[in-house]
Amino acid sequence: MPYEPMTRGLKFQIRVEDLTGRDVVVVTCPVCHWSCNVASHVFYARYHELRKLIDVAKDMKCKRCQNRKDMVWRIERAVGPQGPRLA
Repeated sequence: MPYEPMTRGLKFQIRVEDLTGRDVVVVTCPVCHWSCNVASHVFYARYHELRKLIDVAKDMKCKRCQNRKDMVWRIERAVGPQGPRLA
């Protein structure tokens, strides 16, 4: 299923509870440019719903180079088919 970038407001205002089941957080390491897609249920399992994603980003670590500083993240949402559904 394809993903499209989405905007939920300013980055410092987005909370874990704002993520839906169709959302994925794409985390990119600025040092080695490794990218990872993290499903929203992972954030719900590890963090409180009212925690801001800016604070969650401080806990993120690159699996390849072990970098913890300045991890870049963005939210993308899965989009379904554009046509009408057949029953």
